[in-house]
Amino acid sequence: MGKKIFVLSLVLLLNTMPALAYNQADLDRLLATGSCPQGNLTGAQLTNANLTYADLSGADLSFTDLEGAALESASLKGAKLVKANMKNVYAEKANLTGADLSHANLREATFSRADFSGVNAFRTSFSHAIIDFATFRSADIREATFDYVDGYSADFSGANLANSWFYQADLRKTNFTGANLYNAKLQNADLGEALFKNTNLTQSILRAADLTKADFAGALLVSTDIVGAKTEDIRFGNAIITDLKK
Repeated sequence: MGKKIFVLSLVLLLNTMPALAYNQADLDRLLATGSCPQGNLTGAQLTNANLTYADLSGADLSFTDLEGAALESASLKGAKLVKANMKNVYAEKANLTGADLSHANLREATFSRADFSGVNAFRTSFSHAIIDFATFRSADIREATFDYVDGYSADFSGANLANSWFYQADLRKTNFTGANLYNAKLQNADLGEALFKNTNLTQSILRAADLTKADFAGALLVSTDIVGAKTEDIRFGNAIITDLKK
């Protein structure tokens, strides 16, 4: 009886585990041509691969190890990158629109001028990444980590950033217009000249942040914490302010 229960439990466990087997023909095609749109590359080892200009649109790259890969100007539009390791990749101007990056590791990667519009990046780590001039419009980036990023002039307009972390991030001239920053942590971040027009900053923490010349016109500031922040020339035009901590 005990053996039957063990076998049944093992079968159930195997049925619930993710399938990590990539398609060998798809991997061969990628290595031979530099592209594999719609391919199954789940769990493939692509560390330090040269995938510059690669077409990986719609491909399944979940659990794939891409650490140190070159993805400059690559197309990852609509790709599935769940729990992928993209640490230290170089992906300037890459197109990731509509991709699923949930739980992926993008630490120390370079995504200058990359397009993340509409991505799902739930609990994704961007810590120490370079995302200057990158676009995250209307993206779902809840509970993601952006600590210490270089995000100069990035565009997060309309993005859902609830419960995300931006500790000591460089976010000068970044656009958060219409974004949801509920309970976001932006302590010690440089937000000089950042745009927070019509942004939800309810219970967000901006302690010791540099808010010089930041624009909060129409923003929702309910129980927002700006204790110790630099507020020279800050603008609150038509903002809804309740219980502001300063």
